Amino acid sequence: MRFVTLVGKNLLRRRTRSLLTVAGVAIGIGAVVALTSIAWGFERSWARAYDARGTDLAVLKIASQSPLPAVFDEGMRAELAALPGVASATGLLNDFMGIEDSPGMIVFGWELESYLWDHLRLVEGRWPRPGERAVVLGSVAADLLGKSAGSSVQLDVREYAVSGIYESPALVENGALVLALPEMQSLGGNAGKLNFVNLKLDPSQGEAGRERLKREIKERFPGFRAFNSSEVAQSNTGVQLARAMSWATSLLALVVGAVGVMNTVFMSVFERFREIGVLLAIGWRPGRIMRMILLESVVLSLAGGVAGVVLGFLAVQLVEVTPMMRGRIEGEISLRLALVGLAVALALGLIGGLYPAWRGSRLPPSAALRYE
Repeated sequence: MRFVTLVGKNLLRRRTRSLLTVAGVAIGIGAVVALTSIAWGFERSWARAYDARGTDLAVLKIASQSPLPAVFDEGMRAELAALPGVASATGLLNDFMGIEDSPGMIVFGWELESYLWDHLRLVEGRWPRPGERAVVLGSVAADLLGKSAGSSVQLDVREYAVSGIYESPALVENGALVLALPEMQSLGGNAGKLNFVNLKLDPSQGEAGRERLKREIKERFPGFRAFNSSEVAQSNTGVQLARAMSWATSLLALVVGAVGVMNTVFMSVFERFREIGVLLAIGWRPGRIMRMILLESVVLSLAGGVAGVVLGFLAVQLVEVTPMMRGRIEGEISLRLALVGLAVALALGLIGGLYPAWRGSRLPPSAALRYE
C-alpha cells in the first residue's frame, strides 16, 4: 500500500509536468489510433464490397507498383470462367478520376448483365441501358456532387446522364460512380481491356476448393493472382503505401511521447535523490525502487493512452464528416483498436521509464542522503 501511495504522491507533486507528459503521450497515441483506424477501415470497406457482391475470388494482374492493377485483355474472363468450380465470371474496369469539382472518385465499369448489380438498391431513377451514355451514382457521391436522377455529370471530357442513384452496403461503393463496362472502356481508351475479373464459385467447392483454385490460377496464368475479399485491399500498393506512411508518422509522434515520459520520470528521480536514499537506507532493495519508478512511468503513459484512444476516435469521426473526406473514408472504431492503443502506451511507459528507473535504483544511499 505504501508503495502505491508513494507513486500517487510523486505524480501529484508535479501536476503540471505530469499533465504535460500525459498530453504528449495522448497526442502520440491519438495519432496511432486515428491513422490505424483509417487504414483498417479502408481495408474493411473493400472487403465488405466484395462480400456484398457475392465475389469469392478477385483475379488481377500483378505487373506494376500502381495503386490500380494493370489492364489486360478481356478474353481472360472466358478462360477463367471455364475453370472447374467457377460458377460465374465477370469483368471489371476500375479507375480513379476527378469528377467536376470533386478532387477524385472511384469509377467502376461493370458488365450490365452480371451479378455485380444484384446487391445494389436503386433509390432513384433507373439502371443504365446497353449502348446508353449514362451513369449511376452512389448515394454519398450524389450528395457530394449535388446530383440527382435526370441531371448530368462530366467524367474526363465527356458528359453523362445520371440515370439513377443507388445505395450499397459498402461505403466505398456509395461514394463511387458505376458505368456500363463498354462505356468505361471507351472513356479511358481501354477498349477490350479489364483490370479485374470477379469469380463466383460453386458452393460445393468450400474453402479447400477456393485455395486449390487460387493455386491453379497462379500456375496457369503467370503474372496473375487470385485473392479472397479480405486480401484484395491488403495487396493494393496504394493501401500498403498509406499503411507505411501512417506508421512512419505515428512513430515520430511516439518518439516525442517517449522522450516526454523519460524527461518527466528522470526529473522526478533527480528531485528525489534524498527520498530514494532514505528508502534504500531503511532496507528497500534496488529492484523495489526500480519497480516504483517504472510504475510512475507506466501510470503516466496509460493515462495518456486512455486520453489518446478517445482523442483518436474523435479525430476519425471528425475527419469522416469533413467535406473533403466525407464518403471517402470509413474508420474502424473497435475494442481491438483501443487495446492496440493501450498496448502501445504501456510499451511507451516501459521504454521511457526504464533508464530513469535503472539510474535511480543504482544510487549509493550515502551519496543520495548528502544530496541537497
